[in-house]
Amino acid sequence: MAFTFRKVTVEGLTLRVGRRGAGAAHDSVPLLMLNGIGFNAELMEPLSRQFPGRPIICADMPGCGQSPDPVLPYTIPRMARAMVTLMDRELPDRPFDVLGFSWGGAVAQQIAVTAPRKMQRLALVATTSGLPLPVANPEVLRRLLDPTEYIQPAKLTENFHALLHEGGASAGLLRRFMAPTPNGVGIQVGALAGWTAAPLLPFLRMPVLLAGMVEDIIVPIAHQRALACLIPQAATLEIRQGNHLLPLAVPEKIGPQLAAFFAEKSVLTTA
Repeated sequence: MAFTFRKVTVEGLTLRVGRRGAGAAHDSVPLLMLNGIGFNAELMEPLSRQFPGRPIICADMPGCGQSPDPVLPYTIPRMARAMVTLMDRELPDRPFDVLGFSWGGAVAQQIAVTAPRKMQRLALVATTSGLPLPVANPEVLRRLLDPTEYIQPAKLTENFHALLHEGGASAGLLRRFMAPTPNGVGIQVGALAGWTAAPLLPFLRMPVLLAGMVEDIIVPIAHQRALACLIPQAATLEIRQGNHLLPLAVPEKIGPQLAAFFAEKSVLTTA
């Protein structure tokens, strides 16, 4: 089943919000899915199918998918507040699980440290702690951090298609991709560049799963291992084959382990 979409405004930000599983049992735990930089919610749909029987929310960040550009830049803490407000509005008085992929993992961590009573379980997939750890491929780092790469929409689209290919995107995933706006991507990069939740991560008390791909050239496995040092009680999952976009392109390679974690079953340390 695909997401159904509508526009909402939270924290002064207009977002296109995707939802599925509206008819799920009231006692099922909702899942908030947070996407990668510049990505639209449709890219998360294949992975969302790994979690049947529960309500799922996934929003396009400002300037991504069909969400309009923000009027002013935002920070990771502001986006975390917006996501908590969104969940309270969509599914009031219900604690929720969070799956943060790549850039979305930063927002997920921020929710965990600032609204821990709202969150039951946290899965961080191919993401970063915000610490100054290196990107394995210098060309990837240049394209992500050079503002001139975002000025012209055609150049931006070309770069994102290159990153999708390098990250292991399938043809089906590429067909789901909607190019973000230059402003949308630039603000996402800026929000991440000045952020870290690292000092507060050792105090997390909810169950946490850290999942990453050993061959990831966009967010190297070193980032996950740094998170494992910061959250020593976290379970870890390392996928030996597959690049950054494996969770979205081939969700069956990681989905069962994520579903088992959210269902409070045991999780393997390697796969």
